[in-house]
Amino acid sequence: MKKPISVLLAVVMIAAAFATIPASAAQIFDDVEEGRWSAEAIEYAYENGYMLGTGDGSFSPDAPVTRAAVATVLWRRQGCPEPSGPSGFSDVDPGEWYADAVAWAKEAGVVYGVTDTEFDPERAVTREALAAMLCRFSAFSLVSVPERADLSAFEDGDAVSAWADDAVRWAVQSSLIEGTDGGALDPSGPATREQFAAIIERFDGTFTLAYNTPVIMSHYTEKPYPLVENADIYVSTDGDDANPGTFEEPLATFAGAVAKVREVKAAKAEGDITVAFKAGKYGPAVAELTAEDGGSPDRQIIYCKYGDGDVIFDNGATIAEDDFLPLDESDRAMFQSRLADSIKKVDLASLVGEIPGYSDFSLFSDDGMLKVARFPNIYEDGSDQFMKAAETYDTTTLLITNPILARRLAAYDPSTISEMRLYGYIVRGYRKDTFTVESYDAAGKLLTVGYGSSGEFGKKLREEWKDADGQGIRMVVMNVPFELDTPGEYWVDRTTGYLYVYDPQGSYYVPMPHGELKVRGINYDTGDGYPNTEGYCAIYAEDTGYITFRGIDFVNTSGEFIIGYKTSGFEIDRCSFSCCSGKNQILFMRSLPDQPLGLHVTDSEFDLCVGRHVYVFDEAEGPERFTNRSEILVDNCLFMRSNLSFDAEGAVNLHQCSGGLVSHNRFENCYRYAVMFTGSCDVIVEYNDFDSAMTNSDDGGITRGCADVLGNNIVRYNFYNTISVGSVGHFAHYCDNGDCGTVMYSNLFYNAGNVCYNGGGRDNILNYNVMIDGSGSTMGSFTDAIINGEELDWLVNALANAWRTVRGYIENVPGYAEELEARRPGATSLKLDFSCAADKDFILAPTNTIVGNLFINKDKTVNTGFYGNAESYCTVEGNVAYGKDENPIFVNPTIGDYRIRDGVDFPDIQFEKIGRY
Repeated sequence: MKKPISVLLAVVMIAAAFATIPASAAQIFDDVEEGRWSAEAIEYAYENGYMLGTGDGSFSPDAPVTRAAVATVLWRRQGCPEPSGPSGFSDVDPGEWYADAVAWAKEAGVVYGVTDTEFDPERAVTREALAAMLCRFSAFSLVSVPERADLSAFEDGDAVSAWADDAVRWAVQSSLIEGTDGGALDPSGPATREQFAAIIERFDGTFTLAYNTPVIMSHYTEKPYPLVENADIYVSTDGDDANPGTFEEPLATFAGAVAKVREVKAAKAEGDITVAFKAGKYGPAVAELTAEDGGSPDRQIIYCKYGDGDVIFDNGATIAEDDFLPLDESDRAMFQSRLADSIKKVDLASLVGEIPGYSDFSLFSDDGMLKVARFPNIYEDGSDQFMKAAETYDTTTLLITNPILARRLAAYDPSTISEMRLYGYIVRGYRKDTFTVESYDAAGKLLTVGYGSSGEFGKKLREEWKDADGQGIRMVVMNVPFELDTPGEYWVDRTTGYLYVYDPQGSYYVPMPHGELKVRGINYDTGDGYPNTEGYCAIYAEDTGYITFRGIDFVNTSGEFIIGYKTSGFEIDRCSFSCCSGKNQILFMRSLPDQPLGLHVTDSEFDLCVGRHVYVFDEAEGPERFTNRSEILVDNCLFMRSNLSFDAEGAVNLHQCSGGLVSHNRFENCYRYAVMFTGSCDVIVEYNDFDSAMTNSDDGGITRGCADVLGNNIVRYNFYNTISVGSVGHFAHYCDNGDCGTVMYSNLFYNAGNVCYNGGGRDNILNYNVMIDGSGSTMGSFTDAIINGEELDWLVNALANAWRTVRGYIENVPGYAEELEARRPGATSLKLDFSCAADKDFILAPTNTIVGNLFINKDKTVNTGFYGNAESYCTVEGNVAYGKDENPIFVNPTIGDYRIRDGVDFPDIQFEKIGRY
């Protein structure tokens, strides 16, 4: 039974705080008659697995509750924790049903023995003893009720034992214990089983809804896999592509299945075509899907799992701990002798063939992506450590000024340094640019570098290499063998094909390149939009659509798992994707003519991606942007560990899409943004759970829009937990330069840095959100900074470009001006003379609305934190900020009790909708 969620949830989401022991809510005990005062409480205790009856269909409501039963119910409610050992009571046999419960309750200080050696499990519990047990147990709820009731109203209030007096007063104040029909407390009388059921229900209603650290109820919910019957084509690891593809004579490969689909399409006039893969590992699973491989709106081509077991498309290799060998004497010279015994090697080339080039190689384990040996090393907390290592010599050469790095580079043979394939990256702000080491002149300390993966962006960045403080370039050099000194690090000798790992343990996953294709890359700097670039991709689809992947596990690729270019109607359902060293795990760009892109990603899991998990670039523009033609759905998925090293943005990124829904997902450890909708309109982001995101970036947030004046994007009912609390520059929600029309309401932020950054856009609405324990100012806005004449050239230029693009649409795209004016009155008359930054029409005031938000900070009262005098051009009303020790809203937030006080006029925040349910 799902408990009703009320406004009691105010600032902290609730999860099941008790064990889920299966029980049917429809069962009724023979001795609990209909209409009995305790019937609902007994059903509640049974449904939640607290009290399971006394056997033979009985509950024994009038029977006294025993000490063993109380210990067991509280143990079950706490989640059946494993005790560290037996209870030690002589009268508690380790084989008894209550043995673990008594042992745990004794360790936890919830119950004591009647003597040092005896527990007396069958003794009836008095009402005052039950109050004492519950009072001690309440410590686990992290909720305090400091007040104590006056017992003089009870005729026997003075009969409470001295040792139980405080506990009984607490229980009465908490409404757990009430008087008998005669108005007495009856403290020494036995507590019955039905009374205990009623008390535990009241306890849950009072004490389960608040925690110091919130436990939210939003979780990725794995759905049952549908039974596949009468498939058209079958594939098995012991099959053969020369077979007919029947159940008895299956095919062997994914490519063979794609070819067989064409035959079936010719013979089968209508209906879906299902390709069922029997459990096993397939790979490399590579294919190019064209128009003749696709379906239609009435016919889906389905590639799915058959029966039990996993179907794995493995495009790389898995290396076991036992595959590693100790170093031989010729190896040891490359490593410090004190560390060489901890390093082992494996012949990678013999396992996987060609070694990927330069920075394309990544190594994963179950714990995440391993760090390549590097100088300087990383900090103990896992964050990057950089050195002020060089100065600019020219755009391809660095003058090495760091003497330690100079000595390390000089240790290499200059003629083979490029073969060793050292590489690294430089940083400026949050931006990284990868480079490869081409040569090193030890005498002149000149390092010549090649351009890495960042292309034109990297070239521009190199022109700005020197830090603003003039102290030199911050950089890292990687794949350095004598820096292999930390558990979990690796080094690849690309001249021999050997992989070296410091203290290898468990399994390692090696993504490999397969299916080299000319794919349509995206380059924002060249101006032409879509140059052809070399890339790796397992499954490439172009000019096709209406294809489904269901129940398949994709692992190990150095490029994208799936790329779709000019496609429609793709569905990815109940699949998993992990260990991708490419820029995206799934990439879709543009749709078929006159059809929505229609990508649906549902009930799937994503983990361990160097770049993004899902990237959709629909290139919607002009009138297409008004018709919701994208139809993107990302629902009930689990996204973990994205943006591990590539400077990508968003675990889910909808770029220039018109219409999309990102809902009911959980995001964990997305190192730079979790959701983006850059340049998109009519996107809804709702009911998501964002946990521990933005851990590797200096700005930004969880959801954001950029340079979009159509807008109408909605962000609501999301839960943000632990978002970039390490820097006041981090924002849980980031509206980038020129973002307009984002509506953000009824979101809950816990320990989430700052709430929102708004850079120069208009018509953004931030209403009725709640923030708890932020690390800095609650809201920031550069909106008014331009008007006040501050030197923010970067923002002025960004806005200028955004508005010029809009002006081009207004002048050249039929229907655009009318639609824009309907959405943003006054936008079509905006000024393009950016020399007059003091003109309020530059941002088309009035702009943003910030109303009814509530802020509770750890140590101090906070405010809405604007830059400049933004209130002059924004509607800012009814925002309330309190320190924990002074707020009038919640009962006792200093210890996590976020229940709303009686009589408080609280903003209209629909807490019952926050998170997934």
